[in-house]
Amino acid sequence: MNKKGFQLLSEETLKIVIAVICIVFLVYILVSLYFSVTGAQETKYAQANINGDNGVAKEISRINVGGTPNEQGFLIPNPNGWHVFSFVGQDKKPNLCTNANCICICRNILIDIFDRQIKECDSKGACAVVSNLEKFNKIKIENSGVFLSIRKVNNLIEITKK
Repeated sequence: MNKKGFQLLSEETLKIVIAVICIVFLVYILVSLYFSVTGAQETKYAQANINGDNGVAKEISRINVGGTPNEQGFLIPNPNGWHVFSFVGQDKKPNLCTNANCICICRNILIDIFDRQIKECDSKGACAVVSNLEKFNKIKIENSGVFLSIRKVNNLIEITKK
């Protein structure tokens, strides 16, 4: 191969490598933008389901003052794939629940090292203080939502999956 042919080949290879790097960078930016927008929307859903006009906190307050539990349960329709958590007693708690029992909706962290779950609930979740909350296992919000049974038993708010 002559020098001119080798030079032409190396120039074209360099152009292709630069083009591939630019395309990968643009795809990364688009994916990051998509997830930041959907993540913000899911956090809004969580806030509405916890503290909204028809949220869990209002339902718990209603039951705390003597209201009867809904037989069909309380529906949490979204965000899909997130979980409902309880932070009770001596548990480490998100800053949103400092020194109080609370219920939170946030993403589930598969491997909770260095209290990542608590940080996730603080930064991208929603929590409400419930002083008389009884501890429960995390409850996953499915595609069609999840119905919660909220009852007052022995002066404690008991939440289970319906």
